[in-house]
Amino acid sequence: MSINYGVASGAGRRTVGWLAGLALIGLAQPVAAVDVTLGLGPAVAPDYQGSDDYELVPAWQLVVSDLYHPATNVTVSGPRLRSNLVPHPQLRAGVAGLFIGERDDVSDRRVDRLRSTDTALMLGFIVGWDFLAQPSVGLIAGLEAVYDVANDNGTLVSPHIRYLNVLPGSPFSVGAELFTSWASDDFMTEQFAISNADAARSGLPRFRADDGFKDAGLRVAVNYRFTDNWSTTLFSQYMRLLGDAADSPIVDDRGNENQFFAGLTLNYSFGRPGAHVSGAMPGY
Repeated sequence: MSINYGVASGAGRRTVGWLAGLALIGLAQPVAAVDVTLGLGPAVAPDYQGSDDYELVPAWQLVVSDLYHPATNVTVSGPRLRSNLVPHPQLRAGVAGLFIGERDDVSDRRVDRLRSTDTALMLGFIVGWDFLAQPSVGLIAGLEAVYDVANDNGTLVSPHIRYLNVLPGSPFSVGAELFTSWASDDFMTEQFAISNADAARSGLPRFRADDGFKDAGLRVAVNYRFTDNWSTTLFSQYMRLLGDAADSPIVDDRGNENQFFAGLTLNYSFGRPGAHVSGAMPGY
């Protein structure tokens, strides 16, 4: 389970970027055995990465699990894709993706005068190891690496530790993830730098953003199942921008290095709602 928690503004405009991810559902073998969960609801997120202005955005999730092994799954949560395609009790490996919409039409007038950032379609891989590998509990150390295949605007590498637990005898499931992200020069330049032309337009100082650790944070999700098919998920994230991301004038002068995201989805599960927590728990 994975959700992006306000990585970029305009979450409602990103939906089209994830239509390609739905094609991965075709990996299911056989279709009749696949467990599918769909969720939709509201969320609150910064209107750009580093902003101190927040907006109401849609939150959604699609979890397809038990593809051809109980541990295999594909999860699309907001603009983020994660998957495990390896039928192994502890090894996790699959396709990862992240869609980052362009920064435009934001509340801060000076930031809005900057050149709009390019849309980024980040694709790559995710690998990990589940140290517990139990049907209802997981502790996964992993690494995700994605590259912008749309506009060549750099790379993100994100180590993380996830804990997942379907509480026995209870309708509750919980998940938590500690994460950090390293970003390349191209990514940092596109998202946080200010050129001479942008400085002249906005009145903000020129700024060069180099590669380095961009952020660190904590994600938490709680899922409550009303029936075999219906559930709701409450999720939140705190992320602290670091290094040149925090020092950029769009953050240091006009925004805030402390970034929050929170939302709620109502979910419907088709087929056989499973308790396996191999990384596909809804809402996280």
